[in-house]
Formats: sequence, structure tokens, C-alpha cells
Amino acid sequence: MNWRVNRTALSLLSKNNPFKLTPMRLLASLVLMLLSFFAQAQKVAGKIVFQPGQVLTVNMKSSTTNLVSAMGQELEMKTEVIADHQFKVTNTTDENHTLSHEINRVRFNSDGMGNTMSFDSQSEKDLNGQLGAPVKDLLSKKYNLVIDASGNTLMAMNEGASTGKAGAEAGMLAQFVSGLTELTQAPKQGEASFFKVLPATEVGVGDAWTNTIDRNGTKIEEAYSIAEINENFITLNYLSNSNSTTVQENMGMEVTITMKNKSEGKIKVDRKSGILKEKIITTTATGTVASGYGDFPINSTSTSVITIN
Repeated sequence: MNWRVNRTALSLLSKNNPFKLTPMRLLASLVLMLLSFFAQAQKVAGKIVFQPGQVLTVNMKSSTTNLVSAMGQELEMKTEVIADHQFKVTNTTDENHTLSHEINRVRFNSDGMGNTMSFDSQSEKDLNGQLGAPVKDLLSKKYNLVIDASGNTLMAMNEGASTGKAGAEAGMLAQFVSGLTELTQAPKQGEASFFKVLPATEVGVGDAWTNTIDRNGTKIEEAYSIAEINENFITLNYLSNSNSTTVQENMGMEVTITMKNKSEGKIKVDRKSGILKEKIITTTATGTVASGYGDFPINSTSTSVITIN
């Protein structure tokens, strides 16, 4: 056995061996090893850097398919929603940042159960229609936000006043834009803001941490891990689990939707500024729709894509 090993080793040094370990090949191998080592050793911290007057456009798009089983039939509803938000940096220091928020546009369309519906907040006809009042109410909500260097909320002040004209149609609107309009509500003091992704302490590839948030009464358990760090971006794996209960009014009837949700996807953060650039999440959910007609099982699958420019 030793003879064979030695013979193989000698063959690698043979003049006629195309894989002979030359000094250049050995140097290249060492360089690759070092590059790999330094890539693994890179550490990043969650410090966010904004520029004075900087305007960030947030585009949120969600495609959802709901499948409800009722009276021996399966009813499918497909919905696509797009919401455009804007943050403007009004003040920035090394310790904290002040931003103003507003929502610029809401679009959605749905197809299911023999009905189709579409809406665009930039359409005067749509704004004067059935869903115009709750959308106007949505667009009127603005706030100012102060966050620390890592994205935690220090203070939030609502600026826009509700029109008070949303009425029962607000419940119908919630069925379409749920999840994509969460930015219209300012986070509470001490909560993670929309820009909070990385922890304040340094982390590297393979490091993981968890977080718990309360979103409109729903407790969400989140798990993050660093998948990759390069000179331009930090890529993270994301996973979350939650149980949610939503009560809506639909055509004069109270409807309660109880869901068990699981989400997973990827998050990309700009390495230089620490600002979230992209978040792609797929959510699967199972639950029950309870109304005056009875309880019906529901399965839902959605994909949300958030980009910031």
C-alpha cells in the first residue's frame, strides 16, 4: 500500500505528468485558499448609512392564490397587488436618521369565482368607485420616523389624518392589499423598522439569529442567517412562522380567517450602505374561513417581491 502511495506521489512530480505541481500551480492554489478563507472571515454589522435628502422608492408586489373548499367544491381566487411607497431622508447623523413616509400608488386585480376586479389609485374612475374611499383613506396616511443606526424605531409621528370615509368597504379592500400596506402604519417605539435587517453586532457567513415581532396583533417568529457576503451585497436566508386571525366584514357579514403561515426566502442588503435592496418571500398557509354560512378550509400560496431604489 505504501509503495502505491509513493508511486502516485512520484508520478505527480514526473516531467510528463500534465498535472505536475509546479510552483505557479502551488501559488495559485494558495491564493484560492486564502481568498476562500477571507471570504468566510468577512464580518458585517447592521449600521445603516443614508444621505441627506435621499429618496427611496419601495415597490411591493404580491401574487396570491387562495383555494377554499366549500360544499364539495374548490373555489380558487387569484390576486395580484402592487403598492408603491416612498421614504425621504430629512435628517441623518451617525447615531440616528429621520425619514418621512407616504404611499404613492396602489394597484390590484383579482380573478376567481366567476368575477374579475381591478383597481388603480391613479385612475379617477376607480377612485370614484366602490373602493375609492378606503384607498383615499390609505393614501392620506403619512408619518415621520426616527430610527437608530441599526434600524430600530426611536420615535414615530403620524402626519396624515384619516378621511373617516372608508366605511364597510375597508374590509373588502383589506382582502386585496393585506400585507402590502403594512408600511402605512408607523412602527412603535422600540420595534424594528422596515430598514432593520442585520443585528447591531458583527456577523459573518453561517451566522444565524432569531427575532420576534408583533404585527397588528400577530406574533411572528423570524430566523435569519448569512448566506453570502461579497463586495456589493450581503445575502441572507429568511424563515418565519406565525398564526394569524383576521376579522373582516364582507357584504354585511362578519368573516373570521384563521391561518397558520410559513414563509421563507432571500434578502439582499447593500453592503456599503446597509440598506435593504431586495426581499423575495414565498408563504404557504392553511386555515379556516368562518362565516354565517359555516367553516370552510382554505389553502393559500403567495410570493412577495420587495425592491428598493
